[in-house]
Amino acid sequence: MNGSLEDKFKLIEEEFKDQPMFYTDDVISLFPNLKKNTINWTLSKLVDGGYLNRVRRGVYSINEWKGKNKVNLSPQAERIVDILDEVGFEYYISGTDIVLKYMQHVPEQFPVVVFVEKDAKDAMIDDLRRNGIVVMEPTELKSEYEKLVFSGSDSVSAVVYVSSNSDYNDRGIATPEKAFLDLYYAVTRNGYPISIQELARIYQNMIRLGTLDKKKLLEASTKRNLNHDIRFIVESKYITDSAFELVSALKREG
Repeated sequence: MNGSLEDKFKLIEEEFKDQPMFYTDDVISLFPNLKKNTINWTLSKLVDGGYLNRVRRGVYSINEWKGKNKVNLSPQAERIVDILDEVGFEYYISGTDIVLKYMQHVPEQFPVVVFVEKDAKDAMIDDLRRNGIVVMEPTELKSEYEKLVFSGSDSVSAVVYVSSNSDYNDRGIATPEKAFLDLYYAVTRNGYPISIQELARIYQNMIRLGTLDKKKLLEASTKRNLNHDIRFIVESKYITDSAFELVSALKREG
């Protein structure tokens, strides 16, 4: 982003950082000496650069996920980041840590979702364990987490997944779409300790604030083999009650 755009973004960010969304007319008022066409071009470039989200036509929000420093990781995740940064392999943090601000009920203790390179998985897990991190395999997450809670341990824990795709993270932090997708997978496939109701609230809040790009979410879901689930969620408001009832009946019938 060139200097002129950067300066405009800083003014926009400072003016609207406490608002969930703002309008083109608001930005026009902020730059009274610029033509409307210039404002529209500026907003378009800021959206393309990931600095703003286009909620709908003429409505925007600040993209709070632009850059790693915009994400406030939990102390548990920060500790894991410190350890993995020393290892030298590619990784990224996903799941709960990325969507904390959209949650209503945050567990006091939750496993940090970490994606690592396949070839480096064993080395990274060994390094985490040497540093006192309780590492859980996805297939053992539910039982191992329950043991950890039952024992009363306050140890930092992580569930480690393998990733061969680095398209959906920014300097070690998953994009909002990937974070929601990974959390959905962990909850529905591996028993991650967050309720479906909380997942629904997270999704609604992210959509309401313009953080989730549905097109990107669907694109990422295909590569995660969750496209049927996610399309059903994304298009749920267009699906009739009769269709929901029919699907429920079909599932009961097997």
